[in-house]
Amino acid sequence: MTTTLAPPEPPTATTVALAKKRQITPYILLIPATVVVFATLLYPVGRMVALSFQRGNLGDLIARRTVWVGLDNYRSVLTDPVFWTVLPRTVGFAAVCVALTLIVATGCALLLQHASRWARVTLSVGMVIAWATPVLIGAVIFKWLFDAEFGVVNWLLTASGLCDCGHRSWLGDQWSAFAVLVSIVVWGAVPFAALSIYAGLLTVPPELAEAARVDGASASRIFWRITFPLLRPIYAILIVLSVIWDTKVFPQVWLTTKGGPYQGTVMLGVYIYQKGIVGSQFGVASTIAVLMTVMLLGLSWIYIRAMREEAR
Repeated sequence: MTTTLAPPEPPTATTVALAKKRQITPYILLIPATVVVFATLLYPVGRMVALSFQRGNLGDLIARRTVWVGLDNYRSVLTDPVFWTVLPRTVGFAAVCVALTLIVATGCALLLQHASRWARVTLSVGMVIAWATPVLIGAVIFKWLFDAEFGVVNWLLTASGLCDCGHRSWLGDQWSAFAVLVSIVVWGAVPFAALSIYAGLLTVPPELAEAARVDGASASRIFWRITFPLLRPIYAILIVLSVIWDTKVFPQVWLTTKGGPYQGTVMLGVYIYQKGIVGSQFGVASTIAVLMTVMLLGLSWIYIRAMREEAR
């Protein structure tokens, strides 16, 4: 006995309309997010790129005239010795901040994993408060802590007998000022990184560490051979975000040292501010911002590509 399948019924107009509606609905739902992204990100970036090819001085902005100068701004920036002094300084500063942030954050995450419940809650609340503190407030607090006359740091070091720092000017020397700036940036970045790493630690199966411990593996070997490979995607994201945040750092530097002493702590963010807002060279400032954006995108792409190749 053979059975014959009835031919499928042709789609009705209602079925076709519902299928088209299902195809269009996701794009309709994406319209609000697309508008927000365009208004807050793509349009300003486009304006910045366009302004980098214009003269863009204060007179042009007041008169509302556009003077296109082609690649003159890029030639001016790339031949400026100050730019080539500020660029490696910014890269070195960001590298130190990123490294210290990840080291301290990893230690805090491991402490959260092994601490008691009340200690874990206390430490988590403290980090959330530090993370929620506005950057401006944090910079002002650190500037007060390292004040030469009334700073708590000088008082503590003197009272403990470690050194006679009664009126030491931490912000008056380039290297000590850099140390203060690194402290501010790391203090503000550690909570997010530590909580992210701790969330990743909770996903690591404890059986893996137990098996390695039974085989005689030390705690450091367990971390580097088992835990770290599993958390590598989290570290990749944190490194990329930290590099972006620490390279374009501005309020911490401007509120603390204003680029001093003797322009010794000027980073790219401050350099852009000096050229654009202070010097009214908005075209040149936009050019520096474009170059910094391209550099950050390049570094992020290289690192993500390397992580992908290693994962394969």
